[in-house]
Amino acid sequence: MENFVNMPKTKRGMATLNKIVNSAEKLFYKKGYHGTGINDITTASNVALGTFYIYFEDKMSIYRYLLVQYSHRIRMHIAKEIAGIEDRVEAERIGLRAFLLFIAKHKHIYNIIWESLYIDKKLFVDYYTQFAANYARQIKQAQEADEMKRYDPEIVAFVMMGISNFIGLNYIMFKDEKNVDQVVDEVIKILKDGLFT
Repeated sequence: MENFVNMPKTKRGMATLNKIVNSAEKLFYKKGYHGTGINDITTASNVALGTFYIYFEDKMSIYRYLLVQYSHRIRMHIAKEIAGIEDRVEAERIGLRAFLLFIAKHKHIYNIIWESLYIDKKLFVDYYTQFAANYARQIKQAQEADEMKRYDPEIVAFVMMGISNFIGLNYIMFKDEKNVDQVVDEVIKILKDGLFT
């Protein structure tokens, strides 16, 4: 993260950084990356143009910072929800539920993450491969504890992420589903019982 943001050393500096980042996030969601300029961000956050450059080299730097923050926030939110749960199936159920509820409260995150594919494909690839690498480590631990079958952990991570992402798109973004538990229970039932007769 140090490569694209100069982290402040004071509370006041952190408050200014957060103000800039929050304004950028709202503008990226509303106008898109290409429709947002640095002047728009500084005007919205009520800071001088020079203040922006204290923290970020350019617009891409603040966008990358947001993506890293999203990945961290989602992973920490899920980790907090599944902490102490020893049964792997239950951990996956609670983790999926936590992800869906997080996205329901922060729908703009989906837009900003997926827009990265059209800004710089590497951003999109890096976001999901890094997320998968963390997930795969957990899957490998579960496999070593005989809680999951021993398939390739990376493939399992992407299968599970694919399920989570598209369940999130359909039931949270498209349909604004309120009964998340019913959706989650059905997903876990499919995973446990399998699709094929």
